[in-house]
Amino acid sequence: MKDKNLKTGDIAVSRAGHDTGRVYLTVKIVGEDFCLACDGRLRKLDNPKVKRFKHLDKIDEREDLITSLEQGKLTDSALRRELKKYAKQER
Repeated sequence: MKDKNLKTGDIAVSRAGHDTGRVYLTVKIVGEDFCLACDGRLRKLDNPKVKRFKHLDKIDEREDLITSLEQGKLTDSALRRELKKYAKQER
């Protein structure tokens, strides 16, 4: 699903750059062309990566992960576990 209107809580796969194929959770929208994305491994929740919308393809929506993040319950290991399900689907 190619959707340029990403929002907080979307699961997206990188389609450009050195991280092509990596699955991310969008944790915050920054401006009209950028978002902050985490994968729990290389880009942890305390140091998200800035990605352009055009370099990401949305594959799912997960508001429950953002709710957990806002409540302080989401950890990097839990995020990795959830994103691992999508990484297997993308191969």
